[in-house]
Amino acid sequence: MDKLFVYLLLASPVLWLVSLLLLMHWRRFWQFFLLNLALLAGYLWVLSSDLISFGHDEYGLKWLFAVLAAMTTHVVLGFGFAVGFRMRRSLGHS
Repeated sequence: MDKLFVYLLLASPVLWLVSLLLLMHWRRFWQFFLLNLALLAGYLWVLSSDLISFGHDEYGLKWLFAVLAAMTTHVVLGFGFAVGFRMRRSLGHS
């Protein structure tokens, strides 16, 4: 499981770029992009605030892992959406 996370973390910039390419010609691309940017900002805000306690985290490694996990999960889910959206559109559904 740890190796899977590392591979997804390393692949996430590529997955993100592929997602952008797959969705680039969608008429609601910019709305989708800005909504996802707001979600990422929300993740960072929640993780940086006192809403979630990481206990004693002297070096901030728990916080860093939580941020990386949130961003990686977000990118992988967005990639899944982009692939599904593109496949559905290529099959003739609107």
